[in-house]
Amino acid sequence: MDPNVKLILERAKATAIYAAEKAGKMADAATKKAGDMAALTKLNLQIFDLNTDIDGLYKDLGRIVYLAHVGDESFVADLDDKFAQIDEKLAKIAELREAIADTKTTVVCPGCGKECSKGDEFCSKCGHKLN
Repeated sequence: MDPNVKLILERAKATAIYAAEKAGKMADAATKKAGDMAALTKLNLQIFDLNTDIDGLYKDLGRIVYLAHVGDESFVADLDDKFAQIDEKLAKIAELREAIADTKTTVVCPGCGKECSKGDEFCSKCGHKLN
Protein backbone atom coordinates (compact mmCIF):
# COMPACT_ATOMS: atom_id res chain seq x y z
CA MET A 1 0.00 0.00 0.00
CA ASP A 2 1.21 3.48 -0.80
CA PRO A 3 2.65 5.15 2.35
CA ASN A 4 0.69 8.35 1.69
CA VAL A 5 -2.60 6.46 1.48
CA LYS A 6 -1.70 4.54 4.63
CA LEU A 7 -0.96 7.83 6.45
CA ILE A 8 -4.26 9.33 5.31
CA LEU A 9 -6.17 6.26 6.50
CA GLU A 10 -4.41 6.32 9.88
CA ARG A 11 -5.26 10.01 10.32
CA ALA A 12 -8.88 9.35 9.32
CA LYS A 13 -9.04 6.51 11.86
CA ALA A 14 -7.58 8.74 14.60
CA THR A 15 -10.04 11.51 13.75
CA ALA A 16 -12.96 9.06 13.83
CA ILE A 17 -11.89 7.74 17.24
CA TYR A 18 -11.53 11.29 18.58
CA ALA A 19 -14.96 12.27 17.20
CA ALA A 20 -16.57 9.18 18.73
CA GLU A 21 -15.07 9.95 22.14
CA LYS A 22 -16.30 13.56 21.98
CA ALA A 23 -19.75 12.43 20.84
CA GLY A 24 -19.93 10.03 23.78
CA LYS A 25 -18.99 12.78 26.23
CA MET A 26 -21.58 15.10 24.70
CA ALA A 27 -24.24 12.39 24.96
CA ASP A 28 -23.35 11.85 28.62
CA ALA A 29 -23.61 15.59 29.30
CA ALA A 30 -26.96 15.77 27.51
CA THR A 31 -28.27 12.82 29.52
CA LYS A 32 -27.19 14.46 32.78
CA LYS A 33 -28.81 17.76 31.76
CA ALA A 34 -32.05 15.97 30.86
CA GLY A 35 -32.03 14.22 34.23
CA ASP A 36 -31.46 17.53 36.01
CA MET A 37 -34.32 19.13 34.10
CA ALA A 38 -36.62 16.22 34.96
CA ALA A 39 -35.74 16.58 38.65
CA LEU A 40 -36.44 20.33 38.55
CA THR A 41 -39.74 19.74 36.79
CA LYS A 42 -40.74 17.23 39.44
CA LEU A 43 -39.92 19.70 42.22
CA ASN A 44 -41.89 22.46 40.48
CA LEU A 45 -44.88 20.15 40.03
CA GLN A 46 -44.80 19.33 43.75
CA ILE A 47 -44.84 23.07 44.51
CA PHE A 48 -47.77 23.53 42.14
CA ASP A 49 -49.70 20.71 43.83
CA LEU A 50 -49.02 22.13 47.29
CA ASN A 51 -50.18 25.58 46.19
CA THR A 52 -53.37 24.03 44.81
CA ASP A 53 -53.95 22.30 48.17
CA ILE A 54 -53.36 25.60 49.99
CA ASP A 55 -55.90 27.36 47.76
CA GLY A 56 -58.46 24.72 48.74
CA LEU A 57 -57.66 25.23 52.42
CA TYR A 58 -58.10 29.00 52.02
CA LYS A 59 -61.49 28.32 50.47
CA ASP A 60 -62.41 26.10 53.42
CA LEU A 61 -61.31 28.84 55.84
CA GLY A 62 -63.50 31.36 54.06
CA ARG A 63 -66.48 29.02 54.27
CA ILE A 64 -65.91 28.48 58.00
CA VAL A 65 -65.59 32.22 58.65
CA TYR A 66 -68.79 32.90 56.74
CA LEU A 67 -70.66 30.17 58.60
CA ALA A 68 -69.46 31.66 61.89
CA HIS A 69 -70.67 35.05 60.66
CA VAL A 70 -74.19 33.72 60.06
CA GLY A 71 -74.25 31.99 63.44
CA ASP A 72 -73.14 28.41 62.66
CA GLU A 73 -70.21 27.92 65.07
CA SER A 74 -69.99 24.13 64.53
CA PHE A 75 -66.94 24.31 62.25
CA VAL A 76 -64.94 26.94 64.15
CA ALA A 77 -62.95 24.19 65.89
CA ASP A 78 -61.63 23.16 62.46
CA LEU A 79 -59.82 26.49 62.03
CA ASP A 80 -56.68 25.45 63.91
CA ASP A 81 -56.41 22.25 61.88
CA LYS A 82 -56.71 24.21 58.60
CA PHE A 83 -54.07 26.72 59.78
CA ALA A 84 -51.71 23.88 60.71
CA GLN A 85 -52.18 22.24 57.32
CA ILE A 86 -51.41 25.52 55.54
CA ASP A 87 -48.31 26.09 57.67
CA GLU A 88 -47.09 22.55 56.94
CA LYS A 89 -47.59 22.95 53.19
CA LEU A 90 -45.87 26.37 53.14
CA ALA A 91 -42.89 24.88 54.99
CA LYS A 92 -42.70 22.06 52.42
CA ILE A 93 -42.81 24.61 49.59
CA ALA A 94 -39.91 26.49 51.19
CA GLU A 95 -37.91 23.22 51.37
CA LEU A 96 -38.63 22.45 47.72
CA ARG A 97 -37.61 25.96 46.63
CA GLU A 98 -34.38 25.60 48.58
CA ALA A 99 -33.73 22.28 46.82
CA ILE A 100 -34.30 23.98 43.46
CA ALA A 101 -31.91 26.80 44.38
CA ASP A 102 -29.26 24.27 45.44
CA THR A 103 -29.35 22.58 42.03
CA LYS A 104 -28.78 25.81 40.12
CA THR A 105 -25.24 26.59 39.00
CA THR A 106 -25.83 30.33 38.77
CA VAL A 107 -26.97 33.12 41.07
CA VAL A 108 -28.55 36.43 40.17
CA CYS A 109 -26.70 39.59 41.21
CA PRO A 110 -28.89 41.61 43.60
CA GLY A 111 -27.26 44.79 42.27
CA CYS A 112 -27.78 44.54 38.51
CA GLY A 113 -29.61 41.25 37.87
CA LYS A 114 -26.80 39.61 35.86
CA GLU A 115 -26.49 35.82 36.14
CA CYS A 116 -23.15 34.91 37.71
CA SER A 117 -21.51 31.59 38.56
CA LYS A 118 -22.46 30.23 41.95
CA GLY A 119 -18.80 30.24 42.99
CA ASP A 120 -18.24 33.91 42.13
CA GLU A 121 -17.71 36.22 45.06
CA PHE A 122 -18.47 39.44 43.15
CA CYS A 123 -20.55 40.28 40.08
CA SER A 124 -18.43 40.62 36.94
CA LYS A 125 -20.70 43.38 35.62
CA CYS A 126 -21.24 45.73 38.58
CA GLY A 127 -18.88 44.37 41.27
CA HIS A 128 -21.63 43.80 43.84
CA LYS A 129 -20.84 41.19 46.52
CA LEU A 130 -22.81 38.03 45.70
CA ASN A 131 -22.76 35.87 48.81
